[in-house]
Amino acid sequence: MTETTFGILTPSATAVFSGIRADVLLGGEQAPMTAMHMTVQPGQGAPQHISHEEDKLFQILTGQLLFVIDEQRIEATAGDTIFVPRGAVHGFSAQHQEAHMLLASTPARHDRFFLAMDALPLPHEMADVAAVCQRFAQSIVGPVITA
Repeated sequence: MTETTFGILTPSATAVFSGIRADVLLGGEQAPMTAMHMTVQPGQGAPQHISHEEDKLFQILTGQLLFVIDEQRIEATAGDTIFVPRGAVHGFSAQHQEAHMLLASTPARHDRFFLAMDALPLPHEMADVAAVCQRFAQSIVGPVITA
């Protein structure tokens, strides 16, 4: 997406990695934020990481997700909203069944991180993952927490 969009948003791109399907609703160079609909497979999700330059808001739509934010564990279910400030160690995984959530992050760029990760060949080479993380100011600091 290269222009600011308003009104009803529809997916403009899709990225898949780490058991997450992310449909980009708002993103690109001109967007004021990134917005994505995320489908997370059971026992999978985002490893513990730091987003050095982005604040994130997660709205749980269906299912149950285990979030880790710094030292805190949160079992989030449909209707819960989770805020993660930039610089906080965080990660999540779907528990028991597929889960759906919306992610809004600012400033806009997280969509480009997801698309860059999706473009990496499988299986991922750690050097390639590290290069994408560095490009988008992300640091992976631990595994996906599942229990």
